[in-house]
Amino acid sequence: MSVVLETRDLSYIYSKGTAYEVAAIENINLKIEKGELVGVIGHTGSGKSTLIEHFNGILNPTKGTVLLDGKDIWEDKTKIRNVRFKVGVCFQYPEYQLFEETVYKDIAFGPRNMKMSEDEIDKTIKKVIKFVGLNESYLDKSPFDLSGGEKRRVAIAGVMAMNPEVLVLDEPSAGLDPRGRNMILSLIKNYQKETGCTVIVVSHSMEDISKISDKIIVMNKSKLAFYDTVKNVFSHAEELSEMGLNIPEITKLFLMFKEKGFDVKTDIFTIEEAKNELLKLLGKGGLQCSGT
Repeated sequence: MSVVLETRDLSYIYSKGTAYEVAAIENINLKIEKGELVGVIGHTGSGKSTLIEHFNGILNPTKGTVLLDGKDIWEDKTKIRNVRFKVGVCFQYPEYQLFEETVYKDIAFGPRNMKMSEDEIDKTIKKVIKFVGLNESYLDKSPFDLSGGEKRRVAIAGVMAMNPEVLVLDEPSAGLDPRGRNMILSLIKNYQKETGCTVIVVSHSMEDISKISDKIIVMNKSKLAFYDTVKNVFSHAEELSEMGLNIPEITKLFLMFKEKGFDVKTDIFTIEEAKNELLKLLGKGGLQCSGT
């Protein structure tokens, strides 16, 4: 696969030159390939939100470069608007940005700004409403009559409707109940599979990220701590825990086994992997079942 988005020595300093100067991100080097689903994880203040705000030029780097399809996005400042159509960002609680009379008009807002034809807009809206798990009957409804989860999906559909090359979602499941959270994550994964679009998902939950991602970016204290496959990142479970990240419960269980002296892997994050590892351990006589 080819690289769609790259950062080179990317740094950003807030309040530069003042007494309040602080480095939000420092020397970030990343290469994100086309068609990947990449999770971004980190504690509050780690720099993850600042990082994604560079991907479509919301922030201009203090130092370093962001490349989209191999070209510096700031090479020609007059074309930064085009970059924002190619890298669509859906911020946390996007439902608060809904404002039109109908769901149809809200989703159409971005495509109309892109000067799509009305026929193309109509086809796109009918396609993306299905991507977010809603049917066409919702298009004539007021977005303000929808549930919180439905509003969230409409807002995400509005970004999808611009057909971005890269879709960036900041905490897309924040504030939802477990059922709503799992539904949003499943819809995002299906969208990535069906469209081949590169998707970047920011979350505070390692558990959520591990379910859908091909790779994970871990930010810690403004720096890139890890960027690798989910399995390789989870092989550093103890370090992740020390960073204050909430690793999946099943991973915590295997860390506990390790501490008790059992010879187990700790890069376990699915039920299937846990079952296989326990069966392997039982086969070695590594566990004794007392029946009590």
